[in-house]
Amino acid sequence: MIKRVAFIGIMVAGVFINTSAQNNISSPYTRYGYGSIVEGGYGQTSQMGGLMSGMRSAYFTNPSNPASYTAIDSLNFRIEVGASCSMDSYTDGKDSHKGLTGNMEYLAMQFPVKKWMALSLGLRPYSRVGYENSFQVTERTNLTQDTLSAGHTYEGEGGINQVYLGMGFKIFQNLSVGANLMYHFGSIEHNSAIIFDKGYIYPSSQKQKIRVNDFCVNLGAQGSFKLGEERFVTIGATYQFKSELKAEASKTIIASDTTVLNYDNKFDTPASLGIGFVYHFNRRVLAGFDYKRTAWSDIRFFDEKPFEDVNRFAWGVQYQPDKNGRKYYQRMYYRCGLNVSKSYYKVNKEELGKMAVDAGFGFPLKKGLNPTVINVGLEYGKTGSSDDGLIKERYFKGTINVTINERWFVKRKLE
Repeated sequence: MIKRVAFIGIMVAGVFINTSAQNNISSPYTRYGYGSIVEGGYGQTSQMGGLMSGMRSAYFTNPSNPASYTAIDSLNFRIEVGASCSMDSYTDGKDSHKGLTGNMEYLAMQFPVKKWMALSLGLRPYSRVGYENSFQVTERTNLTQDTLSAGHTYEGEGGINQVYLGMGFKIFQNLSVGANLMYHFGSIEHNSAIIFDKGYIYPSSQKQKIRVNDFCVNLGAQGSFKLGEERFVTIGATYQFKSELKAEASKTIIASDTTVLNYDNKFDTPASLGIGFVYHFNRRVLAGFDYKRTAWSDIRFFDEKPFEDVNRFAWGVQYQPDKNGRKYYQRMYYRCGLNVSKSYYKVNKEELGKMAVDAGFGFPLKKGLNPTVINVGLEYGKTGSSDDGLIKERYFKGTINVTINERWFVKRKLE
């Protein structure tokens, strides 16, 4: 037992360091705010549209709602890890660009403490930033009636990571509550520059640096209600509190002279409310819906409030023909899902629509109550359009997640 715990600890530390160092993305829209906010779920839910509030499973972890932790078997220990590879393409209607990126997506552990209490801890990204683009603009000046050409460059990198420690408590047989304590840490850098072809006009540049670290809390509740023989529904709700980030941040503006502006502790992360349900039928079919509203309009970014509230809708289905079937394909999981939302920022005064479609399979490695499962999925998504000077972003993302379930807490009898 001790050796196993030590092994898991080393594995956790290794992936922790690796994930912190690797936060890869290539998207021009990560130029805004904290970048691309990482939504969606873990091994099971990432292939079901990113269902969050109502997902409750004895075989998979769902940190989006800490009340789900109590669903774990009282003799089980679980560890999950996920990775992804994405092919991204961007077009403004004239030019196009493609890129390939890869990331460690998350690490999570979960185990029971009592029959009515369970614990989970892990690491996952909160946001990612990564872009590099340039373009040339030529205009006629009002002073000399001559043409003036200017080269614009934009680049940025970094992101915010999130470590969480959560507890779930079973209040009644069909009602559980839970809480996650989360620690945000990381840094983001945005750089932009304008260089003119006329030597008498000074080039200008701006550099933004943000380094954050702080705690926040989210709460969850789930209730399961029987609708008939082998039919029941799980209804869930989550709430994340608004958090004032401890931050060291500055803007450096360089033109004919240099100006440095400091914005320490002028940043927040938003409050959010989620509700959802999952319908279970005949121990074979799961079908769910999820809604989440995030209050981005209420948070500060460089002591301003430049963002818009976001509504996110998700649908997902899972089918397992027979978990004890003789044929392997009968024991497999078949999943698909869809989610729609919009960006929390505007570009050229336009809101950007977002959509993603998921599909995937779960491959159990053995029979039994809590098998280890390899989850393989594919996601297609798009953001924005190529109209009105905007960029249409599309991607195909492949994911692989491993859910390792072990029966650790069994007392051995001596013969």
